Amino acid sequence: MLLPLFVQAQQIGGAGKLLQNEARRTFTPPIVSGQHPDYRWEMNYELGYAEVFIRIPERGRFTVQLGDQEMTSSTGMFRFFDVPVSNQKLTIFYGRNLIYRVTIYPKNETRLLLDFFSNGGLFLLDELELRTNQQNYYGNRWSDIWNQFYGKRIMKGNDFEQFFKNYCREPFDDDKMKYYQMLKGTTVFTTQQIGQLMEQLSFETNRLSLAKEATDEVVDPQNLYMLYDFFQFKSTADRFRDYLINKQQ
Repeated sequence: MLLPLFVQAQQIGGAGKLLQNEARRTFTPPIVSGQHPDYRWEMNYELGYAEVFIRIPERGRFTVQLGDQEMTSSTGMFRFFDVPVSNQKLTIFYGRNLIYRVTIYPKNETRLLLDFFSNGGLFLLDELELRTNQQNYYGNRWSDIWNQFYGKRIMKGNDFEQFFKNYCREPFDDDKMKYYQMLKGTTVFTTQQIGQLMEQLSFETNRLSLAKEATDEVVDPQNLYMLYDFFQFKSTADRFRDYLINKQQ
């Protein structure tokens, strides 16, 4: 008596509310009389279970392929569940352009946390066990360590306004630089915010020093080219450009 009930529960429309299709169908799957579609109701976990979380902090639309899964997004967060425990080919596209490919090795009941940078590569940040000693599942969020800018606080709009007011009250360039350096180890800025700080410095050499100090401390390093416009002289801007080029070599 249990078998008919089980089969009935798996019938189309046997559970849930139908959400009507709003797309104009240009293709109708053929239905062969006397045959039933080959549905797959359950995931096969014989190969184990793993998760892979990839963050791409750059702006743009990326596509990430992992094994036979694929995800396209402009949010920068790519979270893959139900990953088999076997060698997985990881491929990253920007638009339609292939930019990175690597093989990763997820372990059973673990989550890999990775960061990807177009000009830097793919970095394995951590490998978490999915269950604690109390068998509590970690959930589908990033860990608190890696969900931020590697533990540093991002300077939000209102906080920056107050910081900027105090920064401008400092009478000399050296005092302004020290005020910035006071938060350098705990806080990260946007490139635009660094540009605003540079504009308040009187001497071009100090603007260059601040720009160099900030290159590893901004949350959006892909926008560092914007600092080019905050120098008073092209020669200094060129020196900053050369500095960035040398850092990449």
